[in-house]
Amino acid sequence: MLTGGTDPGTAVLWDEPVLTTSWPLARDARVLVVGAHPDDETIGAGRLLAAHHGRCDAVVLSAGEACLPDGDRRDLGHQRLAEWRAALSHLGVRPLEAPRWPDGELAAYVAEIEEALRETAADYDVVLAPWRHDPHPDHEAVGRAALAAAPGRVVAYPVWTPFWTTPTQLGERGARLVGLRTPASAHRAWTAAVAEYASQTRPLRPGWAPIVPAELLRRQQEQLLVVDDA
Repeated sequence: MLTGGTDPGTAVLWDEPVLTTSWPLARDARVLVVGAHPDDETIGAGRLLAAHHGRCDAVVLSAGEACLPDGDRRDLGHQRLAEWRAALSHLGVRPLEAPRWPDGELAAYVAEIEEALRETAADYDVVLAPWRHDPHPDHEAVGRAALAAAPGRVVAYPVWTPFWTTPTQLGERGARLVGLRTPASAHRAWTAAVAEYASQTRPLRPGWAPIVPAELLRRQQEQLLVVDDA
């Protein structure tokens, strides 16, 4: 389901420094974080959320059930949503109920997602959403929908970008990764939140690799954002 990028087992992709950016949120900003799957918000924006002093709420647009064959998906979806709520509690973020669509198929529902996000985002100053070119089709769909639903209010976070995309490929998209200094307490909250996603960071079945590889998390060892110069 992942697209583009380079095999992360063959090269160190991010061997050049990530630029540092200024704090992107006003102290009292009302923030809505949007994820395509449970864990996107934590991996990609968890430290920013944990460090923010204002209101933070979250919606997730699928249950993330497509990690398993059809017969096992319902239970996995329930598990992943429970993990999502537990992870958000570490970040100080309130989960909101919202419409959800089939995992892996969000690109087919961009118009519906945009409409739902437009209504929800009306109450917020900032929307955190996956970067519109993050190399997973669901992330791309949600990123596009968020930009259309909340123009001028979207801050883009990467999930798979540091793992599957090289700096050259990012530059070809007219974008760059920037790092954000966050307090140690935010990093501890991020670590605790990531640990709640056992279904993603541990093998779902004997002999399987984790869905979220340790190397992806290693490349997310600071809060990263995407600046889209295009």
